[in-house]
Amino acid sequence: MFFISCSDTDSNSQNTNQTASANQSFENANSTKDDAEGLGMIVKLPFESEDAVWREEKLVSADENGRLPSQNETKLTAVLLFKAEDAEKIVAQAQTYKQTFPTDIASENWFPAELIAQSQLSGDETVKGTTYAANDFFQSPYTDGKITRIQASNYFILELYSR
Repeated sequence: MFFISCSDTDSNSQNTNQTASANQSFENANSTKDDAEGLGMIVKLPFESEDAVWREEKLVSADENGRLPSQNETKLTAVLLFKAEDAEKIVAQAQTYKQTFPTDIASENWFPAELIAQSQLSGDETVKGTTYAANDFFQSPYTDGKITRIQASNYFILELYSR
């Protein structure tokens, strides 16, 4: 006995294309970018950075305080390298906003090689630094966050949130 099946191949391929397109959009939203100009269009950069890598991601889980994100909340993480004199100015201004504190940040595979190497030397895959208020970097929709200067370097890790 033979069965002949008719299927709507146009409909199936259209669904496959839509799914692939949606997945591609999600991947592009979380991809790492390395253009300081593009970053400068969505956040304030008080000084020109020597190097910048960054990514935006849609938040879907609770933060370190257990707060659940809103439906469209995003996080922007950028690793910025500034000239020594600019790094000192950033720190001096940021200290005027609120108290600083030491912190450890887990290294990501997209961080610059120098920071990845530093995290491997620490033994716990983190980079150590001092965290400051990021007020000088805020630009709508990113109106909350922090900036951390990595120890013994002019690298900063900027973490901003749209809330």
